[in-house]
Amino acid sequence: MIDLILLAAGPARLEEEALLAPGQGGKPLYRHVFEAARQTADAMLGLRVLVVTRPNVLDEAIREFGFNKVVVSGSLNMSQAMIAGAKAARSGASRCFLACGQTEVTGEILTGFLQGYILSGRTLGRVRSGRAQEGPMVFAPYLLPHLLALKGEEDGSALFQGREGRTFFYEADRRGAEEAEDSGAAHRE
Repeated sequence: MIDLILLAAGPARLEEEALLAPGQGGKPLYRHVFEAARQTADAMLGLRVLVVTRPNVLDEAIREFGFNKVVVSGSLNMSQAMIAGAKAARSGASRCFLACGQTEVTGEILTGFLQGYILSGRTLGRVRSGRAQEGPMVFAPYLLPHLLALKGEEDGSALFQGREGRTFFYEADRRGAEEAEDSGAAHRE
């Protein structure tokens, strides 16, 4: 079981003005990630999508896409937004975090990544393109105390250090191609 947590609050790049500004193709920035999440939720039975955002921000879009809202108030940093999402997730669920500003993540990449993570049996998952590791990250339920202990602008990346053998890596083309490298197949490392 996985809860997908979309971060639409926290650092300045996730503030309301930035999320609503037109991006690629004239769509508001948040819409790219919302569409990818909806496509993935449609493909994966039982996937629940949560959106961490401020009061009265993205309400209509969250209803349109059928997502669940996690309301946070005040000035936030990345760790506070992640902690709010982690707490709102279902007990026993792996938690996958994706910031709404990551427009390179398509529904195909997100679906392939989460399906590969499940099949891998590993405790952590990360999308990467070549040597760059960015995009969605997923954490097994037992890592919840570590997520709740994040501080400042920490985003959980440090939890991968020393756990490479327990991490599922999904190779994705940085340019937003719809297939993973290795002929569209995810692989373990």
